[in-house]
Amino acid sequence: MYFHGLSLNGSRTTMRGLLSKCKKGDKVSCAIGHPRFMGIFHEIESRGAAIFPPLLAQSLSLSKVHQALHFGDYMVPNTEVLFRKFHLQRVLRKYAEKNILKSVVKEDRGSMGLGNHPCWSLNELARTITLVVKPPIVVQPMLEDFREFRLLIFGDTVVAKEKINSDEIFWKNRIFGGVTKRITPSKQVVRFGTKMMKLGKFPWAYMDLLVTEVDTFLSEINLSGSNAGVKEYNLNKLKREMTEEWLAKG
Repeated sequence: MYFHGLSLNGSRTTMRGLLSKCKKGDKVSCAIGHPRFMGIFHEIESRGAAIFPPLLAQSLSLSKVHQALHFGDYMVPNTEVLFRKFHLQRVLRKYAEKNILKSVVKEDRGSMGLGNHPCWSLNELARTITLVVKPPIVVQPMLEDFREFRLLIFGDTVVAKEKINSDEIFWKNRIFGGVTKRITPSKQVVRFGTKMMKLGKFPWAYMDLLVTEVDTFLSEINLSGSNAGVKEYNLNKLKREMTEEWLAKG
């Protein structure tokens, strides 16, 4: 579904109805399901309508490349974006100079870890980019010693889980046999997550954070994600309540 929960001033509508009726001062709420439709909502916004969740957050949710460009200072150092295969030469040269031999390639719209490709050498990185994936893509150095947290922030509700898997398996997702355990996040981790939300205009967020002994890095951030293991919080209800609160504001 490309437009989930599309409404105009709190009433359900269709895209055709939205385009014909929307005017300055109106409020539009919708979860956009594909980046090809972002232009429509930018046009709606240009009419003077307000959109929720904000378009910046929606665009970031739909593109790992946009995230790498927008949050680059908060991701693993030397994260690179490749828009063309020709840019591989630049990345290989840079990583070789910095002795970065292991890396991760992220497809722009991959999900469930299926779009993440570990590369254990520069040769494998070159092969992956030339034969396996299609730009635009994100390339990041592979961290060796870190913990991976899923942090969910919905207003005053903060939930954190740690992703765990065998040391022999790169991916920590459930689809690859990984498990999660609930943790109490540090104040530093919550502050970091809140800062990412502010920078991306996220009213709520699902975040994957890479935490080392000295640093916290953003891996990914999204407006949607798995609610497994946190059913008691009814996060979908919290989303609806936050949307209704936004609609009710003058």
